[in-house]
Amino acid sequence: MSNITTKDFIIETANQLFLEKGYQNVTVVDICEACKISKTTFYYHLKSKEDIILHFYDSVTHNISLYLLTILTKDNYWDQLLICFESLVKEASKFGTDFLSQMMISNLKEDYGSYDLRSELTDIAVMIIKKGQASGQIRNKNDALELYKASAYTFLGHEVTWCIKKGKFDWSKEIRTALENIYDVIPELRKQ
Repeated sequence: MSNITTKDFIIETANQLFLEKGYQNVTVVDICEACKISKTTFYYHLKSKEDIILHFYDSVTHNISLYLLTILTKDNYWDQLLICFESLVKEASKFGTDFLSQMMISNLKEDYGSYDLRSELTDIAVMIIKKGQASGQIRNKNDALELYKASAYTFLGHEVTWCIKKGKFDWSKEIRTALENIYDVIPELRKQ
């Protein structure tokens, strides 16, 4: 735990347990045992098990930087933008529908900001969109930030559908098709 805070360690450990056992099957006691901490320590850093999932997209969007090298090696801006969205789908879907459904339920009760746009990812995506527009790969010439917002909310809609369908929905394929239409990507860059 030398380079990360106790809270971060608890969250990382809990997320690993959620991946292994599913959100509903992990208790605070399980998390404490895995972290080798007391319940008092847990509750000092977090309000509840639910508190762990509320900031899920903070860590996921931060982890997009892990994909940054892959993004920058792509030959075209459309592929770069797709990697941003596809990596979000990949990271989020690993946690399963129960986990994401619980995060949605929590945010429906009170807006915890879990679905707010993260400036870190927004700035990267807007820059890529502008370059894609300038190169002619993205034919929709509307404001890059507004296009990104539209695609982010489309992403959320597909996430909800994926949860409702209990994972029996090709989130990755469907988001790609939607994004191709939002951005009006040139035909040669579209997947058939």
